[in-house]
Amino acid sequence: MLKSTFSKKEFSLMKKDGFQVKRIRLLAEPDLSMSTNSETGEVELAIKKSNSEPSELSIIVQPNGLPLEPHNQYLHYRLKEGAKSTSPEANALLSFQNFISAYNKNHNGQPKSYQSLTSDPKEGIVWLYVDYLLDNIKQICPATGQVLKNPSGYSLSTAMTYTDVVISFYKWLHRSGLFFITRDRKPFAIEEVTVRKSEKINQHDILAHTKIRNKVIYVQTTDLKKRFPKVQSSQPHQLLKPMIENHKDIFLDHIKSWPRRGQNKTYSLMYRLAVETGLRVKELVTFPAIGIHHPTSDAESIPFRIGPLNGCRTKFDKQRNISIPYELLLELNEYLHSEQRKKLLTKRVKNLKKQHEKDIRARLKVHYINGGTEDSFETERFEESLHQSQDVQYLFVNASGLPYSDKSLQKKLSTIRSHIQETHPQWYYRMQDLRSTFATHWLKREATRRQMVFDLLLSELADLMGHADTSTTQKYINYMNDRVARLMYASRKNKEAQRALNKN
Repeated sequence: MLKSTFSKKEFSLMKKDGFQVKRIRLLAEPDLSMSTNSETGEVELAIKKSNSEPSELSIIVQPNGLPLEPHNQYLHYRLKEGAKSTSPEANALLSFQNFISAYNKNHNGQPKSYQSLTSDPKEGIVWLYVDYLLDNIKQICPATGQVLKNPSGYSLSTAMTYTDVVISFYKWLHRSGLFFITRDRKPFAIEEVTVRKSEKINQHDILAHTKIRNKVIYVQTTDLKKRFPKVQSSQPHQLLKPMIENHKDIFLDHIKSWPRRGQNKTYSLMYRLAVETGLRVKELVTFPAIGIHHPTSDAESIPFRIGPLNGCRTKFDKQRNISIPYELLLELNEYLHSEQRKKLLTKRVKNLKKQHEKDIRARLKVHYINGGTEDSFETERFEESLHQSQDVQYLFVNASGLPYSDKSLQKKLSTIRSHIQETHPQWYYRMQDLRSTFATHWLKREATRRQMVFDLLLSELADLMGHADTSTTQKYINYMNDRVARLMYASRKNKEAQRALNKN
């Protein structure tokens, strides 16, 4: 049987200056228009103007600069099917194509291509590619997180994703008629397996044992996927990615360095509030102005109540107390009464009026289409008195004087991440990581201050986070317990190594 014999590192060297992924912006489904040139009489084709936002298509380019087909046709098909991005598929097919090219350079004989298949899938190029992926999977110790083998290799999830894409590519080739899978050309064998799925039940129900239901479903798989080791689903606490201490300092130093005016100042306050209180994104953009004050207490943090009563959109409409650091509350109070915010709220009324007029025009247009007349159209007057700045419940206002959107915070954080990574490449966090940063740092601080184990802080943290029950909060406790266990393990191994050195 054929066998791939090179590592991922050797593969990377061989693929240098080879096939590449390029990104282009286009309409997923453009419409063509025809017009006749009045001078020549020729019919000319053009793409109609569209209000649709262009999509980003990742394509594969050959070393000679030409697009790689039919791979790019498949990527365009995925875009038309509604994929938000074709980047994952492009990277998978790039890996597959680079493997074929590297294999051809490393072996004599007839060059291989994606069509190099036989009646036995194990003799084909796809099986060979999966051999290569399996040989180069990164192996990590579950207890310590240390890489035991193939440090520059693929993660198991990446290798399985790449295999899924290649399988999907061949199925599409067959459906589209570009390359048929036959008895003499098999990339893989398809099998049907039975999966039993237990429905989730209430663990606290005393009759739970009588309500267990097993659903049987039948799914198709391939002999390629069965070659991978079974993946145990990650525990909730293993998916957390809070900032470590120095990464939090890097983040705060970066946003505090922004000018103390304009939208950057507002973003800075919002991100600091998120990382210091654990607010969800929706709670952050609807954070109330009501209750913000100049703190009279000298305490390190000041309790602050949020919920539907003051306009904050908490999950489950739950009222709860959070603690805002003293210095941060001072700055929030300063922002509340700033001239910048007042000017933006004045602009807000003008923008709301424009939006109202736009809505009226749109309604009138529909009214005419439905056969209505101007006399029968009921218009609504914009009442400025109903939109005064003192009636605004939310604290943070954008450049239009309106509340921020969830996406605007995520987009701004993406820009921050790019800037920080210029000097700290390992810094990669998302909005949800700010919340887990608060939870884990709070646990560490309070456990140290009170000299108690993390588990005893469970209920208190659940209240601060606004969880409906403590089962959701448990992941933060488990994360911290695991972290302590790993640190103790590392410390023990260091002591053993030191003792061995001392003996020598």
